[in-house]
Amino acid sequence: MVYYFITGTSSGIGLALTQQLLGQKDAYVIGYSRRNAINHSRYKHIEVDFSQPGSAREVEIPEYRNAKHIVLINNAGILGDVKPIGKIDNELLEKTFMVNTISPAILTNRLLSAYLPISDSIIVINISSGAARHAVESWSGYCASKAAIDMFSMVLHAEQQLIDNRKVRVISVAPGIVDTPMQDSVRQVDPSYFPQSERFHQYKQKGLLAPSEQVAKKIVELIGNPPNDPIIDLRTI
Repeated sequence: MVYYFITGTSSGIGLALTQQLLGQKDAYVIGYSRRNAINHSRYKHIEVDFSQPGSAREVEIPEYRNAKHIVLINNAGILGDVKPIGKIDNELLEKTFMVNTISPAILTNRLLSAYLPISDSIIVINISSGAARHAVESWSGYCASKAAIDMFSMVLHAEQQLIDNRKVRVISVAPGIVDTPMQDSVRQVDPSYFPQSERFHQYKQKGLLAPSEQVAKKIVELIGNPPNDPIIDLRTI
């Protein structure tokens, strides 16, 4: 049995990943989100709001003593307040880093601490963004928090290169422009705060957004054949 720990399973990529993985008979999924969207005998839902301080430190990480293969997918993410620096709501800025950077870092740390002694392999998938690698006006919180999780992934990868019998593989994945609730929120932003607003409306109107199911399928393929490079853009593979 492969145990998958996935955050943000109530919609978008997280939901599509969970549904596809549960189609595999050897998969058991532990899903973290604010609401439960799945009913399955091999699915355990844990209710949590990762924007709240302390949530990642305190949330349950079930320990399965027979778990030889573990996959953690840090998928939960928020766009945050789309405004120029100096006009951002400070509470929303804090929540953006809590969800996009602090929570996945803590969950990775906790899961490795719990499962390294008993598992044969651990794969960590961090859902990043092209915005982590290219500055987008008024997205400072989102760009910076995703860039931070890229670097966290690179450090974990570098640490594993020092180990002869390495058990851990890590991939920080930019999934491309995906048709998710986050894209809906982008299109609702006041254009006076977001110079690139029209471009994101065009993505939707021209059918350029990738379906969540298609992106999830590519991520499942990555898990089955993880690359050596910890920084991946799905649009290039």
